[in-house]
Amino acid sequence: MSLQRLMQKLADNQVEVWLEHDKLRYRAPKQAMTEELMTDLKTNKQALIEYFQIQSQQPFVLTYGQRALWFLHQTVPHSSAYNLAFAARVLSVVDVDRMNQALSYLIKRHPALRLRFQENDGEPEQSISSDITPDFQVVDGDGWDDDTLQAHFQSGYHTPFNLSNQESLFRVRLFKRSSHQSVLLIVFHHIIGDGWSLWLLLDELAKVYSSLVSGHQPQLPTLPISYRQFAEQQVAKVDSGQLEDDWRYWRDKFAQTPPLLNLPCKRPFPVKRSYQGASYPLRVNSTTLAMLKTLAAETGVTLYIVLLAAYQLLLHRCSGQQQLCVGTPLAGRDDDRYASVVGYFVNPLPLLSEIQSGQSVTDFIQACSREVLSAMAHQEFPLALVMERLSLSRDSSRPPLFQAAFLFQQLQKSQQILDLNSSDHTAEKTMDWGGLTLAPYTLFQQEGQFDLALELIEAGGDLIGSLKFNTDVMDVDDAQRLVDYYLNILMNLGRLKTARLASIPLLNHDFEHTIIRTWNATDYTYAPDLVPTLLSRQAQQTPQAIALVYEQSELSYAE
Repeated sequence: MSLQRLMQKLADNQVEVWLEHDKLRYRAPKQAMTEELMTDLKTNKQALIEYFQIQSQQPFVLTYGQRALWFLHQTVPHSSAYNLAFAARVLSVVDVDRMNQALSYLIKRHPALRLRFQENDGEPEQSISSDITPDFQVVDGDGWDDDTLQAHFQSGYHTPFNLSNQESLFRVRLFKRSSHQSVLLIVFHHIIGDGWSLWLLLDELAKVYSSLVSGHQPQLPTLPISYRQFAEQQVAKVDSGQLEDDWRYWRDKFAQTPPLLNLPCKRPFPVKRSYQGASYPLRVNSTTLAMLKTLAAETGVTLYIVLLAAYQLLLHRCSGQQQLCVGTPLAGRDDDRYASVVGYFVNPLPLLSEIQSGQSVTDFIQACSREVLSAMAHQEFPLALVMERLSLSRDSSRPPLFQAAFLFQQLQKSQQILDLNSSDHTAEKTMDWGGLTLAPYTLFQQEGQFDLALELIEAGGDLIGSLKFNTDVMDVDDAQRLVDYYLNILMNLGRLKTARLASIPLLNHDFEHTIIRTWNATDYTYAPDLVPTLLSRQAQQTPQAIALVYEQSELSYAE
């Protein structure tokens, strides 16, 4: 039997075959793997291995999301706006050799960490490098003060990746100040991974490092599928017309381009975006979080919907706009087999909302839920292709389609690390991570992908996160004010769930009192005497003082 016929036979029986570390693996529905098919597999085993080895070395297509990042990189190749990173202080001795081995193990396990990009006839393509050597450096920071450490750390974080020179897009730095004091920095470009991938890598790195230090080989579960399969399947679905219903939904939804977000800003937008940004931290305490969860349950929605609705309300109140478009990234891993695969799966959903100040809080939250569910039903069609087909005008000063983003993560993996970063820094918290003791280290994020982006994570019984903003047009005090407004909206949603949106206060009680009472305290007690009496008294006190001026003439009180 020819290899081509065998591959077709396997496909007809829904049998998946792949190569993992030079070993042939398969998965099949119950009773699909007949004795005859198993014999054919065994007979052609070596031919299949050689076929997959050749295939794995061949370039393959980018997903539509990757293509968007690739072309964006061509316009701003020196930007670090799409660097994803994790940082922590390490308060124990790091076995550098075992750490290097652990990183090499993960690079071999996850081909996305070995992706390289190149152009072919003007079109980008990607391939998987065979090099599993990690870009891991130990930087001697003995004698550094905190400012020097921060400067070197920020350089390691913000150094841009080059997508065109075949270099690794995944790097790790260990800034070593003493045997028991280091700072760990892990960075990769968004085109090879997403936030889910970062938390996955942190979880697996701890397990692999711990195994190697204890003298055992890591025993991570076999990966059932690869990122390459995801990329090829996505493009094939679009090309085959399977997603045309989804395309028609988005085409009709955005037949008219939404208006640009018009928040009050200190400065005008530059002609071309610099992608410079900053972030302002926020925390929602456990009491408010419990109230929000109760509101979500009573309204019949998820916590995500309540937090998103509050963000849309914030934008509405600050911009005065009734129609808003907010982007929210979805994990893009509807197939559970991709849950343990590193790669860029995210597909942002543009959520179009019509906000009326007369709506009740409950009605608005439910309307928000309907919009999200409607968009999610058509999430498989790539947003990058939506924008390409709609021929959206690309204003070089603003992101297209939506200028505000919202992200809420509820992750199962690396929960300890989330809890660590949610700790109250007045009483430092530590955690055991694969035998290493970690403590928080502040990562000052400076990317400016959008005008405004709110990121929230549930951790340690609280909601923690940050508001990222474009520093071309906003300053820290603007972000602080928006965060204060958002927190106040959250605190009032449950209490005023039947009230109109217009009645939800943006200001907390103390600030409202300051504006209305303190800054407006203009009361003054005037003397009861009439004006002539006051003038006579002043003349007696200062007779030579100037009392009247007309053009070039002056009169004193005595005159």
